[in-house]
Amino acid sequence: MYLNNEGKAYYSKTGNQHHSRAPFLILIQDKDGDCGPDNFRAIVRKVALEQLGHFMMGTARIKNTSITISGAYGSDGLPVSVSKEIYDMGIDVPIELYEAWSKGEGWNSCGNEAEAMRKWALETFGI
Repeated sequence: MYLNNEGKAYYSKTGNQHHSRAPFLILIQDKDGDCGPDNFRAIVRKVALEQLGHFMMGTARIKNTSITISGAYGSDGLPVSVSKEIYDMGIDVPIELYEAWSKGEGWNSCGNEAEAMRKWALETFGI
């Protein structure tokens, strides 16, 4: 999820959609654990997305690692599974936001928790 209007959306001459680099909220989970409130963090990196077929895809660089980003929250509305090293760099998402996310009714996108998630991220990450 882009957090502010720093980046600009545009279309290539072939009609593909692009978005220039801007702060992007990425939900992450330790790849060795199950998704749940105790394995649910967030990190922000500047990401540029471009249309590939029906998907908006890009790459985030975290600790010399490239992580594929697709759609909302980095994994089409779901948390991205990452190594323990990268997971430890994230910030715990408050339980209320986890619960709102898990009931948000987003399908391959943000759900009705999006406004609260963006507000929390802007305050927490100082953007």
